[in-house]
Amino acid sequence: MWKKSDIPESAEKLKAEGYSELASLVMAKAGIGSKEQAEEFLHSETVHDPAKIRNIEKVSEIIWDHIYRDEKICVFGDYDTDGVTGAAILYLMLKRLGADVFARLPDRIYEGYGISMGAVQEEIAVGTKLFITIDNGIKANAEIEEIHRRGCMSIVLDHHQPGDVLPDADVLIDLWVEGETYPFKELTGSGLAWKVACHMLSQVDDYDYGMELVDLAAIGTIADVAPLIGENRSIVKRALKRMRSCWYKREGIKALYDGPLSRITAEDIAFKIAPCINASGRLDVRGADLPLLLLFEDKPEIAKYLAEKVVYFNDRRKQIQKEWYEHMEKEASHMVGNGNKVLVLHADGAPPGVVGLIAGNLKEKFNRPAIVFGTKQDSDGRTIWTGSGRSIAGFHLLNALKTCDDLFLSYGGHELAAGMSIPASNHLLYELRTRLNKIAEYLTEEDLLPVVYWDMEISEDDLTKELYEELKALEPFGEGVRKPVFKMKMHTAPKRHMVMGADKSHLKLFCKSCSAVGFSLASKYIQAELPGVIEGLGYPCESCFNGKVRHEFMLIDFEPVTVQCELMPSKEAIEQEGVRPIGNIL
Repeated sequence: MWKKSDIPESAEKLKAEGYSELASLVMAKAGIGSKEQAEEFLHSETVHDPAKIRNIEKVSEIIWDHIYRDEKICVFGDYDTDGVTGAAILYLMLKRLGADVFARLPDRIYEGYGISMGAVQEEIAVGTKLFITIDNGIKANAEIEEIHRRGCMSIVLDHHQPGDVLPDADVLIDLWVEGETYPFKELTGSGLAWKVACHMLSQVDDYDYGMELVDLAAIGTIADVAPLIGENRSIVKRALKRMRSCWYKREGIKALYDGPLSRITAEDIAFKIAPCINASGRLDVRGADLPLLLLFEDKPEIAKYLAEKVVYFNDRRKQIQKEWYEHMEKEASHMVGNGNKVLVLHADGAPPGVVGLIAGNLKEKFNRPAIVFGTKQDSDGRTIWTGSGRSIAGFHLLNALKTCDDLFLSYGGHELAAGMSIPASNHLLYELRTRLNKIAEYLTEEDLLPVVYWDMEISEDDLTKELYEELKALEPFGEGVRKPVFKMKMHTAPKRHMVMGADKSHLKLFCKSCSAVGFSLASKYIQAELPGVIEGLGYPCESCFNGKVRHEFMLIDFEPVTVQCELMPSKEAIEQEGVRPIGNIL
């Protein structure tokens, strides 16, 4: 189902200030309501003084004290991209300052999220005197207490919502803790790590090196789906400018990214770089260490080798995810047929690191909350089921889980995503499914219909160079600043199209003014009997192949138009793609 999106009233106010209809729409939907805010959104790269963060001087004093005494420091991050990049920032900063530092990431498979008691004991055994958590620690009360009991010190740097009782760390920084003085709360773990790094490096007149670390902060910010507004936007803008420059030095990212860095966007980071950094930690024991090493590497040949390993794991992850999704889709379809409004499934044998991705796939397919459990061993060797859930607007997943808290060993999350674990039991799985579906009875059939929203209607003639340039000027797009979706009638060449990809699932059309690409839309187009006119939803984009930049239209969805079109793209428009389609399959 397609729906026209609601346009905030502030869009008209911005148009009255002289901004274009497109810019006004994008900014209004991002929460911009005044000319002052609009100018900052469009042009500012301002970042706040790190000294405004409460307790940051205490962090600095403790770290310097351990550096001067040559005492071992352990930076404890997380296995996701934000935790990996945050740990990398602190490690590189501390190495630059001469610290005896080691970076450790939790093992997703056996240790789970955050710092653990076993990790604390292992690091103390090898001489660690100071623990710095990044992207975790705000709820690690017992672990922080153990650190102090063993005569060591702790610094907690986190960006997650605090619990009722804060850990008794020597210093704690979480911008969501009541009383914080910093003017921007939406920094991720890597963003917070970057602020600490900039603060400490500026104390030795090495602020420029802090600026070199902004790319890692941006990668973590984008990967953690933080809103690209305020200082987050400035971090990403600064990073993209640096990454596009000829003096960009991060060999690991240069080896990992398969396109021209001179044209990299926030969306490239979200869909190409971040999944690769995440992948090995999802599948392999201590797998998150691999991308961390890649970010440290400054030798191109070694970086290339490590990047190939990282990409290999991501390719494996995609294949495993695809196979398990196809398997679970059949079971989910049966549940939907039986009236389930919340899907709760057990993917017995699936790696625990991919169950959240499968849940996301099922949520997208059926437009209803989905939770998928995998099987793993906990730290005591017991078999448990760990699950990950994704939800839809209108069903607050965490609040629903709270009503079932007697079933869980642990759980947490927010409105649209959550994680949980239960004892290995089909009975408990059935009970959870029953209770959640009881809660979801208020969801109507309309609530469960998949909806694609569009923002503006245009014609093919509107796909001008100026439109592409204006969209580039509005970047970066991401969470909180969504790329506008256009509705457009498109005239395709009769019997002329390409199907692409290893499984021939992707579609390429040659239209009047451009070529259009639709992922996973080939089957729909063929089943519609190759319509000559379609109404499509999507957005303009650029592709680069063999050094040549092409303007394209990325199709999200389409519907055939019954009136047959006589217009065909020119011979040149087709042949510039470098191939000549024959029939309907390349």
